Amino acid sequence: MDHMGSGSNSTCQMSDMIWNWDVIDTCFISSGWHNTTRGAFAASCIGVTFMAVLLELLRRVARDYDRLILKQLSNVSIKLQNHRPRRATPLQQLIRSLIHVAVFGVAYLLMLLVMSFNGYLIFSILIGTGIGKFFCDWLVLGVESTTNDEEPTVCCG
Repeated sequence: MDHMGSGSNSTCQMSDMIWNWDVIDTCFISSGWHNTTRGAFAASCIGVTFMAVLLELLRRVARDYDRLILKQLSNVSIKLQNHRPRRATPLQQLIRSLIHVAVFGVAYLLMLLVMSFNGYLIFSILIGTGIGKFFCDWLVLGVESTTNDEEPTVCCG
């Protein structure tokens, strides 16, 4: 077990990539995220759960925004002799890119948290993605499918 810290009384416990259930004196991602009490650790778990819900929400926002752009583009009248491809505007593409960066960033942060091998955090992420999927990706018949053949996580895409 590695210990991090410089002159302080409490040090961070790092798990050396072994499954653990540590609560007190745990650090995640950096020594700045140091849980010294059970309450701080519980707040970390709640925050990580919300981060996972945020990831599912951002994925939904990305799909809905793409669908909105496609709908706008399909409503544009085209002269028959002009067969140029229709594209998103630069502003629309910038917004799409910013949403993608947010999805990618949150997904990588969650991946780093999973790499702490802390059982409580991993279950917090699983619970958050389940809640996020439940509320942000409700399947409705008669509406264009919101699911596609994308990877289960965005971190490797």
